[in-house]
Amino acid sequence: MPYFSEIHAAPATQLGRETCTLEDSPEVAALRGAESFEDLLKLGSALNYQLRYRDALPVYDRAIALCPEDIRGWRQRAPRLINTLQPEKAIADLEHCRAMGGSEEDLSYRLAIAHYLAGHDEASMAESRICLPYCDEEMGIAVIYWHTLAAWRLGQAPVLLYQSYHPGMKVGHHTAYEGAMALAAGMIGRKQAMQELEALDSDLEYAIYGYGVSCWLRQAGHTEEAEALLDSILRRDSFWIGYAFIAAWRDRFGLPEQKS
Repeated sequence: MPYFSEIHAAPATQLGRETCTLEDSPEVAALRGAESFEDLLKLGSALNYQLRYRDALPVYDRAIALCPEDIRGWRQRAPRLINTLQPEKAIADLEHCRAMGGSEEDLSYRLAIAHYLAGHDEASMAESRICLPYCDEEMGIAVIYWHTLAAWRLGQAPVLLYQSYHPGMKVGHHTAYEGAMALAAGMIGRKQAMQELEALDSDLEYAIYGYGVSCWLRQAGHTEEAEALLDSILRRDSFWIGYAFIAAWRDRFGLPEQKS
């Protein structure tokens, strides 16, 4: 099954403030009368499949109001708050899940992302440090990536990169994270990184690799090049729900909740 429906919401309607005018899918329409906790979760999932996260949020609100003791409502709402660039609210939900005994690996990774999007770089790095010991190398390279980007924004050394990244890591499908970290660690040069980036067909992988390279360029003082690459990422928006694309959007346009 694909990650999302072929007909789905555009990023400006979820990350920005444009109005989403998509009609309900048959699955959403069939669940519009949902009243029970389980059916509300199904309705939320059906809306998520159309990438209508802003429409799904009040559904999760209703589910949580019915069963606040069930972690699933909180855990399913939290990433949709990230997907709509509401990181402070996502942090609150994820911390609530942590207090309810949720998976530390799962929650600390998403808390690192949410804190990064909120601009809480120290907190993001701390969550990455919590997360890494739980991870295999495939997940670990993503943790190292976000820790490194947060460290650069603070002007600090990316300690996890130096301690835990090495050539030959078993990164599985996370090759885009690995490419960006190879550049960060000095294992490859800028020219090779850009060649590898431009060869990518996947918009998801392009955003991950490209955002890492953009952040590397910025911390190296190449601001104009970093900005141009950010714009290139945002033009390739077929998989806009990826965290790197969302971070690029946030860097370019800010948080919608901070705008009047």
